[in-house]
Amino acid sequence: MNLPNKLTMARICAIPVFIACFYLPDRSFEILGAEISIKYLIAAAIFILAYITDTLDGRIARKYGLVTDFGKLMDPIADKLLTAAGMIMITGRDLMSICNFLLPVFTVIVIAREFLISGIRLVAASRGKVIAAGVLGKIKTTVQAIALPLVLIAGPVFRAMRFPLDFISMAAAVVFTIWSGVDYVIKNRGLFDQNES
Repeated sequence: MNLPNKLTMARICAIPVFIACFYLPDRSFEILGAEISIKYLIAAAIFILAYITDTLDGRIARKYGLVTDFGKLMDPIADKLLTAAGMIMITGRDLMSICNFLLPVFTVIVIAREFLISGIRLVAASRGKVIAAGVLGKIKTTVQAIALPLVLIAGPVFRAMRFPLDFISMAAAVVFTIWSGVDYVIKNRGLFDQNES
């Protein structure tokens, strides 16, 4: 197994560790008049490290010609699992500075988009077509990778400051999730115009 594939597997292995952080004893410290939970801080650090492996594995694979079928399959799966785990685990925990009631809706939108895109890619693959990730999809992933740690680490701080940057980031992530999903469907609508062979 080459280095990019090892990084992909490390990202997948990090997911249960990330989830386990939410069940650690609740210890906290105060900053700017807000209580910061150590377990959420650890979870955010693991999430960020996992996201860094996502950036690294693709670059290394392309630079050194280490692209494999295993990587093509597992890399997007690892990304989707990590994002889904993050969204599910923050739901219902009152971590955002405002509008926590929207988190279940945000989570459903994010996961539904990933199912939709995976379905389109499967249809494309069955017809011998490979669909590369688009610019909007990459922006969506980056904004999600910023929003989730912000909610985990700084939600209470933004609540105390009365400046909901974490919510703004999460809302932006959802907007890009919807936008990139719609763009993906429109650009690949030809797949559904073809008759089954």
